[in-house]
Amino acid sequence: MKAKDLSLSALEKKAGLKTNIVQNILRGKSKKPSAEILQAVSEVLECTVKDLLNKEEIFQENETLESDKEILNNKYEHPKLLQDTVKWINDFTTQQDAELTVSQVLTSIQEIYLHSLQTNPIKVDQEFGEWFIDLISD
Repeated sequence: MKAKDLSLSALEKKAGLKTNIVQNILRGKSKKPSAEILQAVSEVLECTVKDLLNKEEIFQENETLESDKEILNNKYEHPKLLQDTVKWINDFTTQQDAELTVSQVLTSIQEIYLHSLQTNPIKVDQEFGEWFIDLISD
């Protein structure tokens, strides 16, 4: 999605899907998306359904409501959220006994912070954080 510069909502609209269907798939809320949904998404992204099912691809292309590039170029206005994100990741990975690389931790900080910033800049989206860390630690 990043390569196509598409937000989740733009992807869903282009694919003719209901709102939040792709986000639910990415977050693991929709465990078995239909072949029709996967085919519609793959056509918009110009990839194969197999590419969509590859966990590494999903991790690399994990999307948020606004493109990460746009958000990273915005004024830095939520330092507490960033601090809370780092603390939450440290606490969660310690509690789960997760063994992450430095690269995975830094990626987690960025992805969870950016996602939380868009959903509620007051607090860390822990549900997304748990899903994301589980995804990258497999």
